[in-house]
Amino acid sequence: MSCCLVGCAVPSLEEDWVRVTVDPDLPAMPCRCGETNVAHGDEVVVETADGPFLGRVTLFSPPVARPPRQHSGKIVRAADDDDRRQHQAIGRTEEEITRALKRRIHTLELDMRPLKVRVPLSGRKAVVYFTAEQRVDYRRLVRELAKSFRCRIEMRAIGVRDGAKVIGGLGPCGCGLCCSTFMSRFHSVTVRMAKRQNLSLNPAKISGMCGRLMCCLSHEVDQYPSRNRKS
Repeated sequence: MSCCLVGCAVPSLEEDWVRVTVDPDLPAMPCRCGETNVAHGDEVVVETADGPFLGRVTLFSPPVARPPRQHSGKIVRAADDDDRRQHQAIGRTEEEITRALKRRIHTLELDMRPLKVRVPLSGRKAVVYFTAEQRVDYRRLVRELAKSFRCRIEMRAIGVRDGAKVIGGLGPCGCGLCCSTFMSRFHSVTVRMAKRQNLSLNPAKISGMCGRLMCCLSHEVDQYPSRNRKS
């Protein structure tokens, strides 16, 4: 393998893969480091499907045991002062687009909820994640934003569970949301699982930030005896 992870040994089947935190609200993404020497805490520029982003190498996440099929990136180089300044400028741009986006959605009376705006270091486009109960005609919104910020606006509609995964947050247990920390895919969750664990069926007690049943209901249900079998 060509990657060198400086100052640490990570037991991985693919040693040239490391995890990089690109968004502090989301779990670290697997990235191929190639010829770049990296260590825990190093700031790097990562090339993703949406463009280059500034990230930080982390060893607190589980090592990459096998090459991922999707949602991965490639470390291009170590970040320099210009990259950091550009990252700060991009952060301000994201905030400006978010404010303008919310104002225009209210003015145009669009039935949609914006979740997050991400702009790569290139600044050539902005990716807007949103949820909507029904199909929304946002063509005018896109034209106005593109004209105001002089970049391509890409709208991505996602489900409410995926929305919680994108924005992250804390659950009622005080820990980070399961979907945005360690879950790689969503599992089926039913009220029967709550009943089996003798939990209150009050929707406010068993629903997560997304408004759906909490994913953690399915994590421990097998530890509780079923009514159909002897305990």
